[in-house]
Amino acid sequence: MSVSIQEIPQFVFDELHALIGEKTKEKLFKHVLGDCLDPQAAFDLYIRKIMDTVFANDGDDVDLYEIKYSYRNKRQITKKNWLKQLEADPTPIEEELDVLQRLSETQSSLIKIENIPSSQQYILQRLKELEAWATDRESRLMEFPYLKTKQKFQIEKAIDNDIVHIICDFLKVHPKKNWISIRSEEMVEYPIFTDGLKKMKNVLYNSGTTIAYDDYKLSDDRVLRLLISADENDEVQLDKTFMLDETDSEIFELIMQQRDERFIKEKTITFDINPIVNRIYGNHGSKAYELLEGRLMKFHRFAIEGRTSGKDTKTTFAYNLFQSVKVIKSATAGIYGEVEFSDTLHQQLITNQTVKIYSHLIHRLENRMSKILIYAFQKERLDAHLHGRDVKQHFEYSFFTNRIRFRYKKIETNLKQITDSLQEFKNANILIKDFKRVGNGFNITLTPLSESEKADFFTGTSTPAMLDSERISPSEILEVTAIVQ
Repeated sequence: MSVSIQEIPQFVFDELHALIGEKTKEKLFKHVLGDCLDPQAAFDLYIRKIMDTVFANDGDDVDLYEIKYSYRNKRQITKKNWLKQLEADPTPIEEELDVLQRLSETQSSLIKIENIPSSQQYILQRLKELEAWATDRESRLMEFPYLKTKQKFQIEKAIDNDIVHIICDFLKVHPKKNWISIRSEEMVEYPIFTDGLKKMKNVLYNSGTTIAYDDYKLSDDRVLRLLISADENDEVQLDKTFMLDETDSEIFELIMQQRDERFIKEKTITFDINPIVNRIYGNHGSKAYELLEGRLMKFHRFAIEGRTSGKDTKTTFAYNLFQSVKVIKSATAGIYGEVEFSDTLHQQLITNQTVKIYSHLIHRLENRMSKILIYAFQKERLDAHLHGRDVKQHFEYSFFTNRIRFRYKKIETNLKQITDSLQEFKNANILIKDFKRVGNGFNITLTPLSESEKADFFTGTSTPAMLDSERISPSEILEVTAIVQ
């Protein structure tokens, strides 16, 4: 397993704070960092140095298994050496026993210790406990009870070793090249994705081209149409063609996580297909790869076309999502994909006309609707912070129909699905603290942005340009047509 170490977002440091624990941090400051005016900054700098020295190389790719294997061997050797030293010279254990005996004999002591064994029994008992600690591959060096008997450089190396293990475990859970997910605002604001499988039932014929389409009415003057077109040479079976759904939304996110510098310069992402297949289908069978390839080709045919109308002007626009899609099967490199983004979508993404959110939050969700709504709720949180206003509390039914292409016409059915989605957000403590249905809408208490989010999304190059006066306002749209070409 390899992981790319790029600019580290603040939330990573916050997560490591919790994983390392107060006891280890206390020893870290006592033996390594010393007294600091800003403990938080000192801790973050210490973690960053370990990241730079241990988890990065010239290619910026590292093997987590190799690192953990190497450091675990060092840790186990150190444990065995420390145990042997105690067996040869149990003085630290004897001193510990002496302290316990004096405490027990002191009448004024609030600590009463009974049944203290003899010196030999106590030493054997402690050595047996330490033998279990030394053979436990998961126990930390910082748990050694006689750490103060070691020299400073030994303690420093021991703490470094423990923390490298913790970072390895963290990166195994979050093995991403990009910890922050970004999505075009227009992909969030418009109901491009359905809440499940839905076929395109209507068919048009035009000059040798067959077009399947589906209209979705947002309001009296707003209709969004999805289309898939195939000419006489295409093998696409339009009677079995489905619209983009929540699975496609997740695939798009998984591809975006593998972006690198080439995305900025060439609009292209080359990605490993294997983890995407495993995430979406849970296996690596040939059928799973075939299904994923079909979904990628569907993305290639997808585009957005629309018209807007204001008081004095009318505007039409059109763009697709992926300019090209390739699935390459190589005897040496395995199976990988390559997508080239359209100019318009690429421009939106690199100029921060995006919604940003931590990738691991998305992957904690299982509900199909939640995977789409998370971007809409995040956009509201970001907008509120950016404009210094209160977070929106009441969400009408239209808020959801404007962002999800519902398969069912019955409002009550859709409201039940929305309720299930909101309950998942609340239970997982992701973005939503509480909610209550009110008529055909919902009162929702969104959590405010954390300090980490403010640092990661609104400082330096991370500051999202949430609004652009020259962009088309969603409220102006009279008709938006998503075409699969």
